[in-house]
Amino acid sequence: MKRKVFFSFHYARDSHRVSQIRNCQIIESNSGKFERTPFLDRAAFEQIKRTKGVQKWIDENMLNTSVVVVCYGYETAQRPWVKYELEKAHREGRGILAINTNGMKTMQGFTDPSGTNPLIKTTDGFGKSLFLYDKYRTYLWINDNGRMNIGDWIESAAKLSGR
Repeated sequence: MKRKVFFSFHYARDSHRVSQIRNCQIIESNSGKFERTPFLDRAAFEQIKRTKGVQKWIDENMLNTSVVVVCYGYETAQRPWVKYELEKAHREGRGILAINTNGMKTMQGFTDPSGTNPLIKTTDGFGKSLFLYDKYRTYLWINDNGRMNIGDWIESAAKLSGR
């Protein structure tokens, strides 16, 4: 079964790191196994903000997804759209996995300090942190060899959520 995957992240700060994750060899070599939602450049994102609306774009692109992958860095946990995406994924029973991008470089060669896991700051409808759910896992991109393991992480997240 082909898995449709939605990537959630702080657009302005982390898009380069997330593009490295989305385009890693495992996802590319298993393209028959995974389908990624669209990845917007800055101009397209600004156009959506002005015309269609970010929430509508998110809702449309999360349709029929199996898993939401939240790639987080220094400021991701404070982003309202990331919180919206995670709450929506939880409410709709999608798999969720968090990937800490600490140590990954930007195009300028910089790295950020580690940020707070957005699962900690996002809650279900009853105030329980999503971090406390056993079915949602967190990985370190560099230390957990994400380049080789992301396919297994996505598959596990889907199965843990019954998808």
